[in-house]
Amino acid sequence: MKNRKSIPIAALRAFEAAARHGQLTAAAEELAVTHGAVSRHVSHLEALIGTQLFEGARNRPRLTAEGRVFGYALTAAFDQIEEALRIVTKGDDSILDVACLSTFAMRWLIPRLHNFATKYPRYDVRLATDDRPPRTQVDVQILVLSPDDPIPDSDSVLFQEQLGLIVAPSLSNADLNRLRADATNLPRLETRTRPRVWHEWSRLTSQDGQGMAPAIRVFDHYHLTIEAALSGLGAAIVPWHLVAGDVASGRLIAPHGFLHSNYLYAVKVTRPGRRKTEQFVKWLKEEIAAFRPYR
Repeated sequence: MKNRKSIPIAALRAFEAAARHGQLTAAAEELAVTHGAVSRHVSHLEALIGTQLFEGARNRPRLTAEGRVFGYALTAAFDQIEEALRIVTKGDDSILDVACLSTFAMRWLIPRLHNFATKYPRYDVRLATDDRPPRTQVDVQILVLSPDDPIPDSDSVLFQEQLGLIVAPSLSNADLNRLRADATNLPRLETRTRPRVWHEWSRLTSQDGQGMAPAIRVFDHYHLTIEAALSGLGAAIVPWHLVAGDVASGRLIAPHGFLHSNYLYAVKVTRPGRRKTEQFVKWLKEEIAAFRPYR
């Protein structure tokens, strides 16, 4: 068994926080210590391992290559320790960590979570909506699978995506036939997280090309693109489940309707057999079954 008495835990915590934040001041605030204390811990750690972890000016230090590698490793290690502590605490069974894309959470999942809370009041659902894979282990992950993505055995398909071109009524001139012909010539709203969606739409509608849009506006996330469309800034290609309510209420118009894409939504359970995850997945599938696809 390894002797861990000499491991400088305080110094490791200080450096990990400084590496994660990229600055000593933010690390000091997180750990509720002084800037000088963090600096001393980092210096002690550098002397102990014989490697420089930060370089540059004292007021604006930056990580060395070794510091970046060590910082990533420590963050992963502390995440594992934090996860282990959470698992063995009594409150673990009442906390349900769910990861999904931010727009799916904002425009589909969150409006329905009160149904889950009513049915299962003992659970506290915590959402992770980063568009990158979650850093820490979650209980349930809702995935979007492209045509090139294999479906792992542990995943369960939820539904096939439907795509459509949407515009605000203010751009329609109350002439749907004209809008069908001219919608692709409106200012084009694009999303960085799905840059080829207009090409997908051209393929689905058997169009030879996309034409020349008078302007292209690019947004970081789909929820921003949808808000831009609602504000009349142009036309966007978006999934039906994100705008069904807006189309039904007349806030958006879909002149071509919605067509099935080759993208699938799936749910992945990281630790199968747990009651809370089984109940959440069962509820999720019930909500999806009650959601009407575009016809």
